[in-house]
Amino acid sequence: MISTAPFGTAPDGSAVTRFEISGGGIAVRIMDFGATIVGIDVPDAHGASADIVLGYPTVDGYAGANPSCYGATIGPSANRIGGARLTIDGTEWRLAANEGENNLHTDLDHGLHKRMWTAEVDEEANAVRMTCALAHGELGLPGERTFSAEFSVSPQGVFTLRYTCDSDRRTFANMTNHTYFNLAGHGAGSVRDQVVSVAASRFAVLDDHSVSTGELRDVAGTPLDFRTPKPLGRDIESDYAQIRIANGFDHCMVVDGFWPCGHLRPALHAEDPASGRTMDIRITAPGAHLYTGNFCDDVHAKDDATYTANSGFAFEPEYIPNTPNIPSFPQCFCGPDHPFESVIEYRFGTI
Repeated sequence: MISTAPFGTAPDGSAVTRFEISGGGIAVRIMDFGATIVGIDVPDAHGASADIVLGYPTVDGYAGANPSCYGATIGPSANRIGGARLTIDGTEWRLAANEGENNLHTDLDHGLHKRMWTAEVDEEANAVRMTCALAHGELGLPGERTFSAEFSVSPQGVFTLRYTCDSDRRTFANMTNHTYFNLAGHGAGSVRDQVVSVAASRFAVLDDHSVSTGELRDVAGTPLDFRTPKPLGRDIESDYAQIRIANGFDHCMVVDGFWPCGHLRPALHAEDPASGRTMDIRITAPGAHLYTGNFCDDVHAKDDATYTANSGFAFEPEYIPNTPNIPSFPQCFCGPDHPFESVIEYRFGTI
């Protein structure tokens, strides 16, 4: 079932629409500004529903600074690119140097999450499909590109998000979603007691500027070993150098089983002992960025909530950050004969 409601006005004067897709006991809300997830209602162990997604009450918060990128569709290039440059077929392309000399999330003011998307409702599939186009050279990358985001909810309550990019020439695309979750409810405080396991035997090592160095390190013996379930807060204040660099967890986990080709596979399981809610995420991408909201700082968010550090955690499926500059990483160059695609599947339940 799909319903719509006004959600404010975008900076360009466009009317923003919020879509609610419900099924199987959950309700997912998205908007056509930024193809953004603005809420997910999920029942707890006693059947009481709560919104488990951090965000703002109207489009104004998302269209403003939104430094945490709540709920956002990020692209064309998610995460960090060292030196804000990459080479495609011998030509160097430059992105905005918006985090020192490096690039973060393509463009924090004009990226896909700060644009109006065209939305189409498919009642039969219980889905909303959105598209957004970029011209050749726009946002620093080649190709006449069309990006799509399809949000659907099955009768069993499985929420699936499918991203694609089609281009008329070879380009670079690494899309992700930047939703923050708090399984106790978006305004319930810290997620440090929520228990997480990640199907990753390696993680991407960061330099002092949080850019991937090219080393994929075994998680064994490090605070980034989530192969056995543990509370997010257990090692978040570790003296391990990688934790100090990021002020907590802010790392790409290399999810097992990607090679030789990406297919939908388990990546994360999370539980909230207090509410009994659980979440399982399956992905097709090589990795996913585990971020514990180390710098969240928002007042008057949804329901007048206040968010501080660790009020939510993000799990962003992605190709490994800085991948075009590290040939040993799986690559996500795409073109007319090879479109970009990434699928994320969310399943919710109770303990």
